[in-house]
Amino acid sequence: MTSNGNSSRIPPPKSGSTDAYNILALDGGGVKGISSVIILDKIMNRIRDLENQANTEKGKPTDVRDRKPVDYFDLAAGTSTGGLIALMLFRLEMNCPDVIAQYENLAKEVFKPMLGKIPLNSLGSFGKWIGDIWLKLKAVVGRSQFSHQPLEKAIDAVVGAFPLDDDDRARKGDAVLVKSSQGQMFMCATLADRGESVLLRNYDPPFAPLPVSTGARALDFNAITIKEAARATSAAPTYLKEATIQNLKFWDGGLLNNNPIVQAWDNRFDLVSRDAPSPQITCIVSLGTTHPEYDANKRPGSGIMRFFNTITKTVAFVTNTEAKHRDFDRNMRQRNERNPTRRTSYYRFNASTGKDEIDLDDYLKMPKLREYTDIYLEKPEIAQWVNQCAALLAKTTSL
Repeated sequence: MTSNGNSSRIPPPKSGSTDAYNILALDGGGVKGISSVIILDKIMNRIRDLENQANTEKGKPTDVRDRKPVDYFDLAAGTSTGGLIALMLFRLEMNCPDVIAQYENLAKEVFKPMLGKIPLNSLGSFGKWIGDIWLKLKAVVGRSQFSHQPLEKAIDAVVGAFPLDDDDRARKGDAVLVKSSQGQMFMCATLADRGESVLLRNYDPPFAPLPVSTGARALDFNAITIKEAARATSAAPTYLKEATIQNLKFWDGGLLNNNPIVQAWDNRFDLVSRDAPSPQITCIVSLGTTHPEYDANKRPGSGIMRFFNTITKTVAFVTNTEAKHRDFDRNMRQRNERNPTRRTSYYRFNASTGKDEIDLDDYLKMPKLREYTDIYLEKPEIAQWVNQCAALLAKTTSL
């Protein structure tokens, strides 16, 4: 990745001011990512209401079009499913309703258990039961549970349907990720066997963040395609085969940054030229992919079951998104208290599924995920946060 640090290449802030920026972070979570986009769509709709209200008060016509996140956030970070959502919203500049429709189709295609050419879930509850057993057997013997080919076909379909330009339309998923557009985004991936985070950007940053691992420093970021980046950010071990980019192996970013909030914050300097001071961040929005509530009555088991439950719990800590949120929230509060003249508003939205633990590949639960998210958004305190967040993002002063 090359860069000359030319400040003229830095896009102006979306906040409406001359020096304040907004950031969006999207967690990983497989099919549960649908919840993130539903929440974001709610925020965008509230922004539209506020802007139209301001238009009405000024005697100007209203604009009923869906608001695009790319017009309100200056930088987006995503991991795994969040990386795919960031890709659609910021690299392809899609709106939330279109992303929701495409995401539902993508999830069904990617996480459809197959026995040969037979889609097992098409056989009803019996097929689902057989499919679950088949997937577990594949994982036990070290095979990926799902093929990466449906994901690649789905990416081709999305880029073909929502191309940024003629090159995208012609090349589809083989178009390069780095391309000048209204939105700046990156997807988190992990260098397999090396434990290093690599950020796959759609923009050329003022200061090139090259990997530090031996053999990875020569990675040509400008040649990475949309399809390669999508595969790399979502190649969760046991679920999808590791991705290969320029002879380097990648696992999904969830192993190190399932909640990419710290990566989003640390890379805020990409928003300004190399010699500029730290940019002022007005608003940060972090979107989870649902979480179950802690069940105090759940027994840990005994003997071999206790051992496996402990292993499962330990693995869950690796991808725990709420723990990273709490750490970031605490640090942001301290930062705001120390520097009240440069306060940053931080909002975290993450719907609860109660005691229902939904697997990241269970696309049949997507209607239920919608239901849980709608219930969450109807809570008075959440509705208040949505209003506050939308008020910060809405462009009412410049109308």
